[in-house]
Amino acid sequence: MNLKHLAAALALTIAVPALASNGTSYRPVNNQNYAEQDAQDWKEINYTLPDYPVAADWVGYYVPLKNDFKFYVDAKSLTLGSDGVIRLILRVVSASGAENLSFEGFQCANRNMRAYAFGDSINHRWIESTREVWSPLSTSNPARARLVEDLCPEWNTPASATDAIQRLRKSSWN
Repeated sequence: MNLKHLAAALALTIAVPALASNGTSYRPVNNQNYAEQDAQDWKEINYTLPDYPVAADWVGYYVPLKNDFKFYVDAKSLTLGSDGVIRLILRVVSASGAENLSFEGFQCANRNMRAYAFGDSINHRWIESTREVWSPLSTSNPARARLVEDLCPEWNTPASATDAIQRLRKSSWN
């Protein structure tokens, strides 16, 4: 480092603290107008598994880049709990006709999901999940992420289960 650079660095080292002490320095502001409310401890309500679907009302929804699968929600199973969770039966059908059913929950406000049970299509029963964990939706799960986009536009929980079903039915692919 030459002498000019050393002198400039030394001058800045002295000037910065002097500027900060003249009353015009940055001070954090605690503006209560923007303070977030203290989060209440969220508690999931008790739920019951729905009956295995026999005469379901399947409402399809579109998932881009997944042309080899079709995705459906059973409108009869869709509920909105007092805990803000949308619970529903999800059906995924492959091009060969194989189907997978799951009973899942979605939280609109924080885009979380949980699988409660998986369908046993041979014995027509539910097999409960051993994981009681809520996990964030991500782009690595496009089917569920797209469903929540449709059910919860702008992260808003629908007013009712009927409202959620109407949102699915009015979507551009139905």
